[in-house]
Amino acid sequence: MGSGFSFSAMAVIVFLLAVAGEADINMVFYMHDNLRGSSVTAIPVAGLNGSSSNAGKFGTIVTISDVITRRPQITESDSDNIVGRAQGTYVNTNPVTGLDFLMVMTVVFQDMEYNGSTLEIQGTDRFAQPQREFAVVGGTGKFRLARGYAIASTEALSSPNSIIKFNTTVQI
Repeated sequence: MGSGFSFSAMAVIVFLLAVAGEADINMVFYMHDNLRGSSVTAIPVAGLNGSSSNAGKFGTIVTISDVITRRPQITESDSDNIVGRAQGTYVNTNPVTGLDFLMVMTVVFQDMEYNGSTLEIQGTDRFAQPQREFAVVGGTGKFRLARGYAIASTEALSSPNSIIKFNTTVQI
């Protein structure tokens, strides 16, 4: 009986120490996804019509290197607003509406606090929904072994370009 109690007590202590070491980080950032215009950051690379496919069509694969900012607006002289880039792909997965995308991306931070660190975000972007949830499945640097979630919402839409707000909670 004594060894069972000490094992249980030790397990509780280990659990409490593990929980005490975790910290939640909350961040809000904006992803600027531009398929057209002077600052294209997203390009269809494969689909029914090859690289000239429409991102809104089922099966189209888009590669991104989208600017990530602190605020939704971005100007040429607003370099302190830029915190990094979202690099990855999304695939149109809805043959009916064309508004669901499987998204896999790495947010590469270049601002002072998290410079060089990354977050891995993935999930289904049901673009017609007001809010979508993504999984934070890992990271590097200051986000090593990160896990969490990101709630995305469309901040601005000028089809096919969009600004997506990510309200992110990360546990490290």
